[in-house]
Amino acid sequence: MNDLKLRILYVEDNPDDQLILKRSLKEKMPINFDLITVDTGTKGLNKIEKENFDLLILDYRLPDITGIELVKELKKRNIKTPIILLTGKGSENVAVDAMKLGVRDYIVKEGIAPKRLINSIKDILMTSSLPETVDLETAKAIATLFAENPIIQIESTSTLMSNPKSEIPVEQLVSALRNLAEIDIVEEEPSRSIIACPDCGSLTATLYLECPECESTQMNKEEALEHFDCGNIDFRTKFDKDEGRLVCPKCGKKLKIIGVDYRKIENWYRCSNKHFFGQPTFKFVCSTCNGRFPLEDIRIDMLHNYKLTKSGSQMLKLGMKATELTEQSRDKKSSQKT
Repeated sequence: MNDLKLRILYVEDNPDDQLILKRSLKEKMPINFDLITVDTGTKGLNKIEKENFDLLILDYRLPDITGIELVKELKKRNIKTPIILLTGKGSENVAVDAMKLGVRDYIVKEGIAPKRLINSIKDILMTSSLPETVDLETAKAIATLFAENPIIQIESTSTLMSNPKSEIPVEQLVSALRNLAEIDIVEEEPSRSIIACPDCGSLTATLYLECPECESTQMNKEEALEHFDCGNIDFRTKFDKDEGRLVCPKCGKKLKIIGVDYRKIENWYRCSNKHFFGQPTFKFVCSTCNGRFPLEDIRIDMLHNYKLTKSGSQMLKLGMKATELTEQSRDKKSSQKT
């Protein structure tokens, strides 16, 4: 995480204000940052279209457009990067308009203390923390997987697997990826449908076959023959005699012409209790709760492939850093109380 940098775009036409902000951030920011500056709203829009930023700081009065007009244009383009709006002098109307447009904070430059801006940035960063359902270690494992391969594939045979292979339980990985998809850090692409346990929702279940009469799970499968005269159905091996002759084991008659004396049945089953049947019962055992359920009771879930969104890599890193800062702050408060 040492290479993590908060990328900030500062749209400000006054070089002195640019320098003051850079010095303030350098002295007080809790994490590394890159401050990129431009001096017009048009240049800011071009930068934002071409590059990813974690935070935008906009001056209200710009040479070409106002900060509010710039915010409106960003909103039209569906750009959701957090914004702080700075003004030379306070205006209640401007503040109200800014907040209605989704600006995260509105700060008056006149007499601004560096701490005020830093606290605003930290508050915005804290809201970027990972969802509570995604712990820090899981997020780090996901970041490692994406470093190995741009796509995480979730696969299943009798067990759930990931490609690349995960160091954490795959169901935990899937849960975390789904939560990260909800906040646009990753996007999920449907892969294939899969059976889910109707009781606990687990995606890992083993298929087994049962005899429809006695529920035995031990059986053989072979080609069978049906002798028309006596109605006997049995495995072909029971009819075979020397020199390729077919003789019914029940009535002893010789089978001569297929379609006249007998017919073939492609797949037939016999269980360990000698029950003979054409179709076994399909059952499943959940690998998580050991519940048993028939085919008609299954739930259908979807496996997905996951990849980072355009800004997902930086968002994931920032979310991990923000979570670390949140935990440090929580630990600090806890130690102060004791």
